[in-house]
Amino acid sequence: MFNRIGLIALLTVLLAACGGQPATPPATPAAPAATTPAATSAAPTTGLRKITLAMSYIPNVQFAPYYVAAQKGYFAAQGLDVTFDYNFENDVVQRVATWPEGQVAFATASGTSTLLARQQGLPVKTVLTLYQEFPVVFFAKHATGLKSAADLVGKTVGIPGNFGESLYGLLALRYANKLDEAAFTVQEIGFTQAQAVLENKVSVAIGYAMNEPMILRQQGEQVDVLRVADVYNLAANGIVASEKLIAEDPAVVRGFIAATLKGLRDTLANPDEAYKISLTFIPEAKLGDPSLQRQVLQESLPYWHSAQTDTEGLGYTDAKVWAQTEQFMRDAKLLSGAVEVSQAFTNEFIK
Repeated sequence: MFNRIGLIALLTVLLAACGGQPATPPATPAAPAATTPAATSAAPTTGLRKITLAMSYIPNVQFAPYYVAAQKGYFAAQGLDVTFDYNFENDVVQRVATWPEGQVAFATASGTSTLLARQQGLPVKTVLTLYQEFPVVFFAKHATGLKSAADLVGKTVGIPGNFGESLYGLLALRYANKLDEAAFTVQEIGFTQAQAVLENKVSVAIGYAMNEPMILRQQGEQVDVLRVADVYNLAANGIVASEKLIAEDPAVVRGFIAATLKGLRDTLANPDEAYKISLTFIPEAKLGDPSLQRQVLQESLPYWHSAQTDTEGLGYTDAKVWAQTEQFMRDAKLLSGAVEVSQAFTNEFIK
């Protein structure tokens, strides 16, 4: 049970854009210090430029493309020695914004976090979008009959708390379907969503597509899933850099993105290899249920690749999705005013 609930906490916080409030579940271990295990790097580091990638949580299989890029020497081939520094998302965006003082060149963060940061005057941009679709979902046992937003009416929906991407998913679904707060009851249940649905404590819960529904299916449950992306897609997780770094050292940005995209292509082409590489960076993943960890990676792959990336390229940031995200965030009072969306991201470096 610890391993299952621990996994829920890992994946839920991975994408949590908290607006300055850490999305740390109770009893979750603190983020470890910056580390790139020396034993896992196949590339020499002598003469390479040292940079830091701030991750938005602890080591996890959903960071596989970065691990593959490091292990296979793709960063080194671009003249970079990358240190992985594990933090929480509200912290990493602020650290990127202060480059070079903070010495964090890049960070993993959601588009919602980028928009919030820019409204607060932090000069950051998304330079690569990993998740092409917002991965938050509503899920329930099949017997509940969850097929559309209308099926939520009159039910109790469990949410970890009133923060982060789970909250944004809830608000976006209400927004798209013109549902007020009285349409269904929302209950804060902490990071126990799969357990709460399994034990019928709530009819429906909010979680991540590659996480809680999969855990329930491994318990033998038939699960229905309502994807927020199918209702109102929001700008999701990617790589953020400061405007100062982009302007003063674009070669570093281009090299880092090129290496990351090679790691992503390899992960999509050979997820078994990517999983094995990830284990060398994530000793925790060797504990508990390896098949569950492997499935987490498998379920993540469709969110990293889409029909649009076949045309525009992996890592593409969709201006339409960002525009509708900004509109929703203003209407939901998550943003206090307009943010210039065209200045919040760039596709320059994925080409």
